[in-house]
Amino acid sequence: MNNNILWLTLETDPDNIASMVSANGGLPRYFRVDTTTANDPETDMMKLSLRNQATKKLLLKLTNLGYSLYYNTHNESRFVRHDRIVHHWPAVKDGTFAVSEQGIVHVLEQPASGVVERLVVIMSPINSKPRLIRYFRPSFATLMKYVPRNTAILRIADIGGVKGAFYLNTSFSPDNSARIQRLVRTTISNCGLDDSNVVFFGASKGGTGALFHGLTGGWKFVAVDPILSDKWYVENENDYHFTTGGVFPQTKQEVFESLIRQAAGGELTVPPDSVIVTSARSPQYAYSTEIVAPIVNQLTMFNSDNPEIKKHPDVAPKTIYSHVLSINSLLLGIPLPKGEHPIP
Repeated sequence: MNNNILWLTLETDPDNIASMVSANGGLPRYFRVDTTTANDPETDMMKLSLRNQATKKLLLKLTNLGYSLYYNTHNESRFVRHDRIVHHWPAVKDGTFAVSEQGIVHVLEQPASGVVERLVVIMSPINSKPRLIRYFRPSFATLMKYVPRNTAILRIADIGGVKGAFYLNTSFSPDNSARIQRLVRTTISNCGLDDSNVVFFGASKGGTGALFHGLTGGWKFVAVDPILSDKWYVENENDYHFTTGGVFPQTKQEVFESLIRQAAGGELTVPPDSVIVTSARSPQYAYSTEIVAPIVNQLTMFNSDNPEIKKHPDVAPKTIYSHVLSINSLLLGIPLPKGEHPIP
């Protein structure tokens, strides 16, 4: 390899990158994109891409090659190659975050007693910061105070895609979900736990992951307003989550319609006493209820009519009390009523 860094501009034709890589003798560790020609050159490429289709195509090309935006400064956005992330991320280097044998970044919070009898697996929501921490936004940072004693918490980063992989497979990482599940199963084994003492939790993007891995792995889950379809964000928010352009091999709707069909047909075991928290005031409600309809009577669905919920991001902070109730009920084996139920 001739250079560890290759420079691009916002005017670079994505189709020319292959010849640049070939001339370099392979993929560099970093791509740097000169944003001088942008109206606001200090704006990161994610935001620029929402306004300019040519910039978006360049961003998606880098994403599908396995690069992540990790830093933005005046006139420049910087991208790091996927296999170099763990060597570059300060929180991994200083030991704050751990990395599994499968390359999944995570943190295991131990209970004060040092004895682990239960486990909550937490998956992160969306973050748009042009830093690697957007892949590991803290979710319910104080949860340890509200769960039964001897409960550990495993927090898993969501590396991949532009704003995350939604804990699903991407075109670049087609085994992403399998590697995540290997980490979870290893943690469960190391803690000497039974699957019945494990609960997945997540809101929004994290809710997508909690529901997916709960169904595919057979674990109980609490999914808060999960995003089960890309349609609304593609049609109304200019593909705000960057799920088009070949980043994912399937749309979320395709993934979850297939998954629910398998669960309804008995090919997958629906985890007992799992929960979806949502609100008819969220644009995700219509998609989620339609997709999970075949198995809704096997789940608990809490539907909040809180008038302070105006949009999807409002659901999680306005329904926290139900998250605590649901997580602890599942951890303690206390059954909740099946089907859809109104909550404040």
